[in-house]
Amino acid sequence: MRHALADWSPEQDDYARNLSTQGQDQARRLGSWLKTSGHMPDHALVSDAKRTYQSFAALELTCAVDLMAQLYLAEPASLRAAINAQCHHACLLLLAHNPGIAELASTLIQTPPAHAAFYKYPPGATLVLNWKPEDGSAQLINFITPADLGP
Repeated sequence: MRHALADWSPEQDDYARNLSTQGQDQARRLGSWLKTSGHMPDHALVSDAKRTYQSFAALELTCAVDLMAQLYLAEPASLRAAINAQCHHACLLLLAHNPGIAELASTLIQTPPAHAAFYKYPPGATLVLNWKPEDGSAQLINFITPADLGP
């Protein structure tokens, strides 16, 4: 999952950016979708940048969470390593940033979803996979963006 929509200002440190009001709403809707669609994580790996941990809080999930500095603007290989280190969880949420999260998503699945926003990977974009750590393969379950969930 990419963090939800954040405020932006050229004067503000990127790491300290807050979720926007719209981003808070996006994350709440995504959290509701995770709960009702049966994709509730039992553990989350979350970048410790402000907008990502605010996104996680707004999801209103009850799972354990690791806030991880190494996920901030991480490359796909680092994100994959974080997943591999936690693959013993039944359902793991990775909450991070573009471009790394989008690049990772495109490398994990052989056939991308038909969703028009997949390659744009907008804020709040969420890819659900059946991950097989033994061979590193993944089967696409779902891809959704906040826009798919309505207002």
